[in-house]
Amino acid sequence: MEARSYVDFETIKEKWNTYNLHDGTKLKTRSMLRLVWITKDAQGSKKYHADIKGDTVVMCHASLQGEKSKIKYPPEQLQKNIDVDNCRYDTLQYEPSEYILEEGTKVLIHSNLTAIARTRLFNENGDRIYLTKNAVSTTITPMKKG
Repeated sequence: MEARSYVDFETIKEKWNTYNLHDGTKLKTRSMLRLVWITKDAQGSKKYHADIKGDTVVMCHASLQGEKSKIKYPPEQLQKNIDVDNCRYDTLQYEPSEYILEEGTKVLIHSNLTAIARTRLFNENGDRIYLTKNAVSTTITPMKKG
């Protein structure tokens, strides 16, 4: 078993990425770093690992709101109830989340929205349920020695 060493970090920024959908809905997404650990390979080289959690907030246009639902729909039911498969949108704000690890290494988490679909179903607030896909990548910049 490969031993891991946990690394503490400081959050520099975790701003929301915001999008205006062409149906009048506003969507906000962000990715947050929850945990970082390091392992070493057979040659002693460090390998960083991260637990990253994404979050999405939907501010549904009034014309698309409906009855509140307490049902937690399974993914296959959401897929079967897609109303608009490829929602068009404009990006209003995009910034990667930024962190500094305790030893000074800088971590950027890029979360790029790649697809949005609108379903016919409603959530607990009476807003339409949207399905989103994000491509998440990280940039790690080791501390400068000197």
